[in-house]
Amino acid sequence: MRTPGGPAVAIGKFDALHLGHRALAGRAGAFGEPTLLQFSGMAEILGWPERAPLVAASDRQRVIAAWSQQLGVAVQAHELPFATVRSMTPEAFVVFLSSALQARAVVVGEDFRFGRDRSGDLPQLARLAEAHGMVLAVVPAVCAFGAPISSSRVRAALAAGDVAQTSACLGRPYRLVGKVVRGDGRGRQLGFPTANCAERENLTPGGGVYAAWATVGEGSDAPVLRAAVNIGRLPSVGEDRPITVEAHFLDHALECYGRRLALDLVARLRDEQRFADLDALRSQIARDVAAARTLLAQP
Repeated sequence: MRTPGGPAVAIGKFDALHLGHRALAGRAGAFGEPTLLQFSGMAEILGWPERAPLVAASDRQRVIAAWSQQLGVAVQAHELPFATVRSMTPEAFVVFLSSALQARAVVVGEDFRFGRDRSGDLPQLARLAEAHGMVLAVVPAVCAFGAPISSSRVRAALAAGDVAQTSACLGRPYRLVGKVVRGDGRGRQLGFPTANCAERENLTPGGGVYAAWATVGEGSDAPVLRAAVNIGRLPSVGEDRPITVEAHFLDHALECYGRRLALDLVARLRDEQRFADLDALRSQIARDVAAARTLLAQP
């Protein structure tokens, strides 16, 4: 017999940790200890192109901890190498859930397929789960702005710089995580010193100017500052420059070289654009800073 407190396993990619994924965790919490089962190594084994993650590895636990607080139950995460289950038949996979993971419930999305070559479907999963003493829960798609939420939709929204849609899908602002390195000092020359966010851990959104909350360093005492953030190639400065992420902290002068920088992107202020001269650029930056200050002052 399975113990009453056994895990309720929610299965998914959990790459974006979006509201659809949170719904799986919430449903699992109704049956037992919610455990997110994610498979690692799928891209390499299946030959998918390499892509930047949607959630920085160093930020995943923060999001899952927030879910735990919201749901009132501790959400656990379990990562399993895809190679371990790739060749399993549907029957063998369910036996694995029951015996190796001691699952008391299985929670999946309505498009879930499982087993070798994705040969298992939901009716088969329902029969196998019942045979092994597990409850099956199927969670319908969660929608935002009238359309189902998916990780591919989050990627598309980020590429377009649409952080409003991204936030609606995630249930939180998109957080870009990197490390502050020395830049060329042009922001300081213009009167708006910036922290150059490099060595970024997750997907960089499309170019533009954003209002953001910046967390400098790590730990509960890390300062959180208002910021205007430029993402792009700085066309007014030179041609063929690499994409940079530069954050100007509003009303604060903070030396932060070498420290972790997390940028919660709240709103996109405008496209990146080329200016006729540095005076025109300086005037626009001043307007951007004022707009960011107004937006971030709102409750």
